Amino acid sequence: MFNAVLYDLEATPSPDNQSRVHTICLVPVTIDKCSITKQKGVLICVRDVIKRPEIQLKSDVKTKIAQSIIDVANYGLNVKYLDFYDAIKFMNKFIVDHGGTLIGHNLLGDLDFLATTQNFVGGKRIIKNKLKDYPDSGMYDENWKNITRVCTMSLFGNRCTVMNQELKKFVNDNNMSTTPQGYVPLRLSTYIQFVKNDPDYRQSHSAVQDTMDLYSVLKAAFKYDGNVIDGYDYLAKPEWVKAR
Repeated sequence: MFNAVLYDLEATPSPDNQSRVHTICLVPVTIDKCSITKQKGVLICVRDVIKRPEIQLKSDVKTKIAQSIIDVANYGLNVKYLDFYDAIKFMNKFIVDHGGTLIGHNLLGDLDFLATTQNFVGGKRIIKNKLKDYPDSGMYDENWKNITRVCTMSLFGNRCTVMNQELKKFVNDNNMSTTPQGYVPLRLSTYIQFVKNDPDYRQSHSAVQDTMDLYSVLKAAFKYDGNVIDGYDYLAKPEWVKAR
């Protein structure tokens, strides 16, 4: 049995194709053999991103933050409004305090978003420019070095062979879209459609709801494939699942 933290972050793109993180959701979980249970989490609103005029005027940001606040009420989470530096400090300590393992979908991509957000807000640095390239040492925060990082895109693609066979059947039975090369998309949205048995389900892309969707998919992964998390870093390149 061990504790971990599921997360999702939401970001908005900019004209230079770099993303700015405005909300981060953290939900502690306990993993015991082939089961997972969640505890009370927290939503962090990144204050010095949200208050920037070019971010405030974006309707998609307003919608996502509003939806996250509604989701906070529905799921009983806490809310914190912190500037970026303090948000990352809080996030890292929260993860360490709740077991020291961080679990999220497309984790390396999110590390890149955090680095571009750091450059956007400026001020005292906590994140290095090459966080994605050097995930172990890419922060100026000792807590980060004590965190185990698990990417569920890699985890589901590589270790969940039984679930992926059922996913492939679900995609084919419902005539769902595949990649141009004929592979099942490894997006979290594809997995949650399968778990909910609803090809029309659309994620709200609020940080809270996407974290809860990840929780549901992890529960399914344990049901189909047993305990696929071994307590070590897992950022391997995901193997794509051929649809037919």
